[in-house]
Amino acid sequence: MKNKRKQRLPLIITLSIIGFSIAGAGVFAVVKHLNNDSETTKKRRKTVEETDISNNEYLKDIEFPDVEAYFAERAEIVSVTSAKTSKNVLSEQEAVKMLRERGFTEYPVSSYYTIKGDYEEIDSVSEDSSALHPMYSTYYLSSDNVYWVISLIDDKLIASPSSYNLGHMDRVPIEVSETKEIVSYDFSTNSFYLTIPYESAMEVRVVDKIDAETLDSMKLEN
Repeated sequence: MKNKRKQRLPLIITLSIIGFSIAGAGVFAVVKHLNNDSETTKKRRKTVEETDISNNEYLKDIEFPDVEAYFAERAEIVSVTSAKTSKNVLSEQEAVKMLRERGFTEYPVSSYYTIKGDYEEIDSVSEDSSALHPMYSTYYLSSDNVYWVISLIDDKLIASPSSYNLGHMDRVPIEVSETKEIVSYDFSTNSFYLTIPYESAMEVRVVDKIDAETLDSMKLEN
């Protein structure tokens, strides 16, 4: 029997698998701003808004899956690296600087875990702090009104068009990356998983640089 973790499990932005993309409370923030009035979106909004994600009670009996097996079913695993030993993890100061330079300035930069893998939500990290975290996130509203979740995991950026993905639940989620590999953070093992997702699990769109200008020019419909 695997250990059960009695801590809050943030929602998964891609609504697909634990840690496969970005762990965070982004779905809640995005859904509150959605202007899409489709029945699917209304149901998803109602479900998320009625969920008290600050309440730990519903997590007491969660048994976490074999993460490596879970990834292996959905992607080619390139590497697994402990967050504590990674030489690429950024400080709060470095993370804020990178994200602001990329044009993501409208929303605060958040963090959800300590470098040891303990849950610790920080709504707005400090631009002067040297504290390390395995991942950071912020949001971006593009010029065509798509809400993006921007995640900085280890030292790699990933952008998820969350409002689009929520409105197209019948399709695999889209992720934008600067490489064909997707980096994910799993808090239960405090590890970074570098994977190449199978097309059946995720559509990865590779761009030269993830910044505000690139996201403004993205055409999500094929």
